[in-house]
Order: sequence, then structure tokens, then C-alpha cells
Amino acid sequence: MIPIISFTLFFTCSKDEQMEKEIIENPEPEEPEEPQEPQEPQAINEADIDPSKIATINTGAVVGQFHNFWSTRPMVNQSRFNTTNFRNSLQTIKDYVKSYNLVRSMGGRTDNLNMFYKGVDGSGNIITDFSDLVSTMRNFMSTGFKPRIVLSKVPWEMVANKVVNTYGNTSPPDNYDYWRQYVNAFLTTLVNEFGMQEVKTWRFRVSTEPNYTPNHWNGTMQEYFKHYDITVDEVLKVIPDAIVGPGNMLTEDSVATYTTELIDHCANGTNYATGATGTKMDFFSISYYEKIDQNTVALPDKIERYRNKLNSYPQFSNIPLDIQEFGILRDENRVRGSSLVDATELGASWYATVCDMVHEYKINEIYDWGQEIEGSDLPQGRKNVTRMFQKMEGGSKLEAIDNFSGYAGVIPVVKGDVIYLLVYNHNPSRTSNSSRTIYPKLEGGLISSGNKWKMSEWTVDKNNGVMMHEFYKDLRAAGVSENTNGRIYGNRTSDRFADGWQNVLSANLSKYQGLANLPKTVSDSLVIKGNESLILKVDLEPHAVKLYELVPQ
Repeated sequence: MIPIISFTLFFTCSKDEQMEKEIIENPEPEEPEEPQEPQEPQAINEADIDPSKIATINTGAVVGQFHNFWSTRPMVNQSRFNTTNFRNSLQTIKDYVKSYNLVRSMGGRTDNLNMFYKGVDGSGNIITDFSDLVSTMRNFMSTGFKPRIVLSKVPWEMVANKVVNTYGNTSPPDNYDYWRQYVNAFLTTLVNEFGMQEVKTWRFRVSTEPNYTPNHWNGTMQEYFKHYDITVDEVLKVIPDAIVGPGNMLTEDSVATYTTELIDHCANGTNYATGATGTKMDFFSISYYEKIDQNTVALPDKIERYRNKLNSYPQFSNIPLDIQEFGILRDENRVRGSSLVDATELGASWYATVCDMVHEYKINEIYDWGQEIEGSDLPQGRKNVTRMFQKMEGGSKLEAIDNFSGYAGVIPVVKGDVIYLLVYNHNPSRTSNSSRTIYPKLEGGLISSGNKWKMSEWTVDKNNGVMMHEFYKDLRAAGVSENTNGRIYGNRTSDRFADGWQNVLSANLSKYQGLANLPKTVSDSLVIKGNESLILKVDLEPHAVKLYELVPQ
């Protein structure tokens, strides 16, 4: 069998560099040398490659769209939008954040915010004051972001037994007539202020992690089903076309009190409000928090049961499935801190791994707490991976077949006649030294119609697009007190270092900006197709993400 020959990228020195080299080595040549033709690229013989390292990509086989899943951010304290400084500070994230999910918006909080419910009059009608809601939402809308509203929590005044749990009041109301009136008044206020045409485009989520008892729901499973049914029924009375769904399900098996039963109830259970079968559910969501100390990527185990259950009901198989809480909750030492992600190359390669699973499990959106370093607009390594995603956004995802072990892969996308390849290698352990080489093999479609391609490469790894290692080095050199029991390499430096870290950050800001920017590690290199395919050789650090852009010539 004749081996298929393809070519990897090559580099030649410029004409001026070549002339300078010749003058130094041969100061007085007797005769000028004849011009030399550029050398052909080094051939890669596919027969010499371990098949387990090859990812075969058919550039003519579209399997879906590379969609934007990263543009919604949760917000616990909506009153922050009332300050001009905070609203102005959001300008730097507008290129990738489009929506905010506003949680605990109806009261029942431990900080006494959003106390719009004022009790009941002698006729059994509720008393409310939504002036703060209106002013806050006006300020929010002035930012240009799209709101999503979480209809929780039940106000303290609606329960006689005021149990203060981790996130405030998590008990259902004693009287659902009052809750109905409150939901109706809350939504009517929004409709009157912003118009039905606008408000009906917002999403409404009923509660947060209702299977996390008692921290988010101090009731039974059936009591939440009742709460959901009644709340949805009242929402639809005000906004008949409302987009509404249940709270995001906690996915920690040791803590969650139930899992997919909520889907069964919404599909074929008896509706507590209407007596009919089933309840409206326009989207479904989970929480997904990784833990580095567990040395795995837990998303498949957390989401498969929900994807399979949704697929089992025709009416729910195509509704959005979201991750509405997301991050890396603990470091390798089991320390949580206040950080919700790893800010190094480990967090970056994990994020690329998650991206691959987004398409595998048909995940619509991931709500992201933020991708910047505390006290600055500096990007985490993970934000640089989002920059890569943005280049691919809206393109057609291509078929990729591989036999890779562990967490590595190639995500191919075509936009017009430009091909993008996101290639990643992730190891759950920070100390892993398992670098690897991957060979994306492109064939068919666009590759069949062209021979030469101009290639650019962007890289995130320990030496590219990450500033945390240098920052920690400078903090230690400056003698800033370090809590060795604090969380390491989170996005919040205050988890690990005492006051003084801000001064080091400010003093070296330009250096960190240079280190944190997404670097273009190869520019406009020529690659040439072999017989019927184009093979690239990609060397990856243990935690690495590379994006390749191939433009036909």
C-alpha cells in the first residue's frame, strides 16, 4: 500500500537574514551564488505516525454549529448596578458578556436587600413597594445587558417559622395565595415599566438548586414541585409567552436529595396548580463545579442522566440544557476559598475540555461567574480560551474522529473558507508532566479543493497567555504574607495572600498585561497539502490549548 504523504509547517529565513548570514560566513566570495529555490516542507508519512495520535477531520462533514455558550454571568447583588462606577467598569467585559442572571431577586435574603414585600392588609391583599426594583432595573437596563430573573426567594414575612439557612429563607410560603399575588405584582411591575414585548424575551427561573436541602430549599421534593407549578401558573397569567424553567439542579450526589424526578413531574405528573398533566418547562439546568483534588473531569457523570432523561420525552428533548452555576470549586489541597475557578493553564485546558463536552451533550449555555483576575481586568488563562472560541463562534463544527486517551482532542470549525482547529491537552493533576503530540489530519471538502494554506497559531500554556506564575513569584519576592493553607492559583489572589498583593499587582501591571494577553505564536506560515490530506503536528504541554487558523491561498 502506498503511504499517504502530507506536510507539516516549515520555516525559512528571510532574504535579508540569508544575505547577512552569507556575508558573515563568506566576506569575499569569488562569484555570487545562484539564487536558491526554497526548500520543500518536510514530509510527514502517515505510516510513521502512531494511529492513536491522529484526529481525522472531514472538512466536508458538518455535524452542528459552534455556538456561543459563554455570554451569561450570574449576579447575586443587583444593587451594584445602581452605582455609576460599577456600570462603567463593565465596559471591558462587553465583548463576551451579553446577559446577567439576577438571583435572589424577590427578597428572603440575609443582607436585607430586595425587601419589596411589606405584608398583608386587613382584606388579605398584599402590600408592596417596588420603587427600588424599578430604579435598579432601570440602571441595569442602561448597561445594554439582557436580564434573566430568578424568581426567589420567598420573602421572610411569608413564613412564620423564619429559619435562616446558608442563602437566606429557603422555606416555601405558608400561604400560596399571598405568593401568587406577589409573583403577579412583581412581574406586572416589570411589564408596566419595560413593556410586554421586552419582558417576554427574558428568562424566568424558579428558585436555585431546589434539590439542595435545606441550603436552597427547606422543603420536600413534592413541595418544590408544588411551588414550581404554582409559580409558573402565575407567571403565565401575567406573561402568557413567558420563557420559564425550574431551578438549576445541584449535581453533588452526596448532597442532592433528588435528581431527574423533576423532569418526570413536568412531563407527566399532575400539575398542582391546574390539575392537568405536566408543567411548562422551556429550559432545564444544572450546577457543575469541578474539584481539582478529585483528579477527573466530572461533567459527563453529572450531566448524562439529565440529558438522557430529557431525551426520553419528545417535548423536552430539544429544550435548552444549561449549566447555570459553573467553576472549579476546590484546588488540589481541597481548599475552596472564594475563587470559583483556576486562573492558570490548568483552568484553560479544563475549559477547552468542557467545550468539547458542550457539543457532545448538547449544552446550550454555561453561566460564568467571571474570567478576570481579582482587582484588575487582566484575563485568566481561561478567558484567553474564550478569545479562541470567539474566533470560531458561528462556524460549522466538523466531524472529528480520534482514539485519544484521557482528556485531549481537536475541535474543528469552518467559517466560509477558513478552517479553525482548537487542539487541547488537559490533565486533571496540576503536577502532571504528560505532554503529548497530536496530528490533526484534514481531508475532504475544502482540503480537496486547495493545496496551499496560510496558517496562524495562538497558544495558552504555562509559558503563554498566563500571568499567575510570575505574579506569585513577585508576591513572594516582595515578602507579601502567604497563607499556605489558602486556595492556590484561584482567580482571587486574596484567597492566598495578605494585603499588599494589590500593590504588587499595580506596580507590575504592564508586565502582567503582556504575559496575560493571548499570544499569536505562529503568523502566516505556509502549509502544503500532500496527496489527499493535510496533516499538522501539534506539540502540547500537559495543560495546553492551541488554536490554528488555516486560510486558503
